[in-house]
Amino acid sequence: MFTRGIISAAAFVLASSTLVHGAVYTVGVGKDETTGKLGLGFDPSSIRPAAGDTIEFLFNAGDHVVIQTTFANPCSPMDGGYNSGVQSVAAGTPVDSAGSPTTTFAITSTDPLYFYDGAPNQCHLGGVFTVNPPISGDGTAAQFLEKAKSTPEQASTSASPTPTSSAPAAATSSAAPSASASANSAVGSFATGSGAALAVAGIFGALFSSLL
Repeated sequence: MFTRGIISAAAFVLASSTLVHGAVYTVGVGKDETTGKLGLGFDPSSIRPAAGDTIEFLFNAGDHVVIQTTFANPCSPMDGGYNSGVQSVAAGTPVDSAGSPTTTFAITSTDPLYFYDGAPNQCHLGGVFTVNPPISGDGTAAQFLEKAKSTPEQASTSASPTPTSSAPAAATSSAAPSASASANSAVGSFATGSGAALAVAGIFGALFSSLL
């Protein structure tokens, strides 16, 4: 009975360890989501992660900068909001190329989030990205896109090239992450699981010693 209890506890520790890390959503910057090739905007242009998840911005060829904004004022930096800093990738670099620069943004709250590409002429052409936007009513992804397109070209700016850390972020129920997101999440879970496995091994070692 005692042995069974230790085994159950060890199994619980190991199983719980795989749930510590959230998913990682990889979002291409400077990539056309309709073609999967280099182009305007973000791929995907809208996601629904859960609290505890992370967005990884993967930068493609050209000069791009991800800037947090508001629904009310698209293409203008939000005070205290996220700024990835200008990320430069050589022309001709294949889309989603390994080794291309990335930045991350942590999802920590339940509010909708709005971003744009601060590279010249991108935001007012539709280079915008949303996180957990409302499905209906004010603030939808489609409304945000239209507001951005109606913004004067000169309002599209990279603001400061200095990166800032993740501002408080959002989440509701999620759409499934991409294949790369699942793979990245699995790596984090495995790393945590390895530590738990060592702890479990210690428990079993102590058990067997007591039985000798």
